[in-house]
Amino acid sequence: MAHLPTRSFQAYQVFAANTNVGKTIFSAGLVRAAAALSIGADKKRTKAFYLKPVQTGYPVDCDARHVKKYAPLVETSRLYAYPDPVSPHIATTEPPEDSEVLQATVEALRKFKQGLKLDEKGWALLETAGGVNSPIMSGTLQSRFYRPLRLPTVLIGDSILGGISTSLTSYETLHQYGYDVPALLLFHNKSKNHEFLERHLAKAENRPLVRVLPPPPEKLEDPQADAEQLKEYYQKTEAYFTDVVKDLEEYHIKRFDRLEELSDKARDTIWWPFTQHKNVKEVTVIDSAYDDIMTTYVEPASKSSPAATSEGSISDSSNKEWRWREMFDACASWWTQGLGHGSPELTRSVMYASGRYGHIMFPECAHEPAVKLTETMLETVGKDWASRVFFSDNGSTAIEVALKMALKSSQDRYKNLGKKTDRIEVIGIDGGYHGDTIGAMNACSPNLYNAQVAWYQAHGHWFTPPTVLFKDGQFQVTIPQELTGSGSAAQPLKLNLGNNLSKVFRNNLSPEDPRLDIYKSHIRSTLKRLTESENRQFGALLIEPVLMGAGGMVWVDPVFQRCLVEEVRAFKGFGEEQALKSASVDNRWEGLPVVFDEVFSGCYRLGRKSAADMLQVNPDIATYAKLLTGGLLPMATTLTTSSIFDTFMSNVKTDALLHGHSYTAHPIGCAVANTSLEIYRDMERDGSADQARQDWGSLSLKSDNATDLGVWSLWDFKTIDKISRLKMVEGVVPLGSVLAIVMKETDAALSGYASLVSQEAQRAMRDIAPEDQKSEVAIFGRPLGNVVYVIASQVSTRPQLEKVEKVLLRTLTSMSK
Repeated sequence: MAHLPTRSFQAYQVFAANTNVGKTIFSAGLVRAAAALSIGADKKRTKAFYLKPVQTGYPVDCDARHVKKYAPLVETSRLYAYPDPVSPHIATTEPPEDSEVLQATVEALRKFKQGLKLDEKGWALLETAGGVNSPIMSGTLQSRFYRPLRLPTVLIGDSILGGISTSLTSYETLHQYGYDVPALLLFHNKSKNHEFLERHLAKAENRPLVRVLPPPPEKLEDPQADAEQLKEYYQKTEAYFTDVVKDLEEYHIKRFDRLEELSDKARDTIWWPFTQHKNVKEVTVIDSAYDDIMTTYVEPASKSSPAATSEGSISDSSNKEWRWREMFDACASWWTQGLGHGSPELTRSVMYASGRYGHIMFPECAHEPAVKLTETMLETVGKDWASRVFFSDNGSTAIEVALKMALKSSQDRYKNLGKKTDRIEVIGIDGGYHGDTIGAMNACSPNLYNAQVAWYQAHGHWFTPPTVLFKDGQFQVTIPQELTGSGSAAQPLKLNLGNNLSKVFRNNLSPEDPRLDIYKSHIRSTLKRLTESENRQFGALLIEPVLMGAGGMVWVDPVFQRCLVEEVRAFKGFGEEQALKSASVDNRWEGLPVVFDEVFSGCYRLGRKSAADMLQVNPDIATYAKLLTGGLLPMATTLTTSSIFDTFMSNVKTDALLHGHSYTAHPIGCAVANTSLEIYRDMERDGSADQARQDWGSLSLKSDNATDLGVWSLWDFKTIDKISRLKMVEGVVPLGSVLAIVMKETDAALSGYASLVSQEAQRAMRDIAPEDQKSEVAIFGRPLGNVVYVIASQVSTRPQLEKVEKVLLRTLTSMSK
């Protein structure tokens, strides 16, 4: 936000451990001292500002009036005032929206900052109301409400008996929610709370400066006499407040020094993943993140390579100094963010599980978070098909586990499987990506991710997929000519499905739809050729259902994937069956074990609990990660049936699934995953997406209409329709929180991942003009070849997405001219 502190503008907020601990006395003293100082080496005059966003008991009580009376050089402002001297949440029956209050607070700070002259420095102080966790008018706790600002905090401690507890509790609350607390101030008292607090916090991370002040005099009945004694009190304590202001100035300088060192230190020491370091033009220094927004600190163009001047306004006069830039996290932090950055609910889960367990090993053990998560997974993504949950630490290893399960099960069923060719292969879809570990790479077709790995060996056959795109206001399926049996010179077959998103996933096709015959015939003939003519042997079907992420946000026709699963299960030529070791027939798999890689698409990413739910076909094994923990901690699960599980049952230990990790089912990750899934399920039940469903012509999940799958997109239909009609746009993928735009490539030599089209778009979207900040937001994205993608969190708001859509539409329209 434009109001954030800069080198020449300091801004702080005052929180208190309780009511009546002297917030306003401390605030008045601090801004009074700041206004009297020429701060910094350049000795510029300092202009001070005091802001009270919420005031109750007005006009009898008015903290801004008190500050102005005893600090006349200070500019003051109050925003929302209520007559009853009560907590703000009961001060009014018509509370304003949180967004309105926050925006008014931002505007007040911005207005003061913009009014500073060139020879002035700014010093602002925002005083909150009540204690750290007191609510504002809507009932939102202050600790959460003010978090988007993340202003450095001066905490006013409680000096009376019992105040140690409230002071430390307040400090810990602020610390766990991501606030910096450079100072803890309190009045002197015979309880000497300050001495204990100073000792206790001496080893704290970024420990605060603890300072004690003589208490103000008792209030006199005579207003004039009382005012005189308060005036004298502020004069006597001026040196104290001046020292605190100077200490805060030192903290302020060091904070910006640290931020400005990060980019160079990172360049010199870090090896970034998926990055060509020679092409790094700008290091994105991230100071904090909250909800969908990352607060970044941008280095001057002169510090980075000369090419950085191509990035929007970085090339103008602003490139002479560092500056703040708020950015919408369009990558969802590598597709992990489900509940926004800094989620208080997830933070609380981490704190509780960390304090209760830390980490404990898992084999032959049970703890409440793991058992609860197992039950939740089986009730949601595993409903009606899965009976076992295996824990691992990331999506790639979850796939390794799935492959071990599937291949062992196939070997258990098919006599001499793999002995003809010394290999067991998988069946999949070309362009799929399942991770960077060796087994996961070998289960993918040759691609840029495994091209440089000397030990990569392609273990599989991968079908060329028919794909879906939204183009010119219509959903279109493109069927490659190799599926239709046409000659090499033939054009792909294109089918229009109308503009209803749910109809793309309809199970019952019309008699005129040729896809069933085309798909089934091609799959059957291919399986027969592979097993009979080429004598190849297979142990699993492995696919990313509906949407293939890293391969370029490829939307595979769900009808094709459903046909592929059905035909693989029905095919009888995978090998000669032998007597099963296990007597279990529960969920007995047929043909080959079907593995769904839902690391990207699962856990409500696409608007449903799983992509399998959208295909209306269940797997035998499925993997989940990323959104599983809401974007906070690495954790993955592999779900499977009792039939697969029983393959590993015997009296011999070496027959077991010998796979595991030190942090398997770590309690903290399990607790966070439980909280995430609970929130996702609540959102599914409470109608949060009903407006989006209506926008995309989909009925509510509460509907009795079983033919409607309730498939929808968070992104505005009218905006996506406009984007789909742009000449530079090949088509759009709008599914759940995912929005991907496939761009037309003008340079044939730079097709696919090598394309620079999306990089050009990402650069244009990273910066916006200052005058557009109210209606637009800079977008942080990563290039994905010729695909521009934006992924929202599950809690993204419509106003926030409107800002993103406006920038996206403007950028793509400009590129299409």
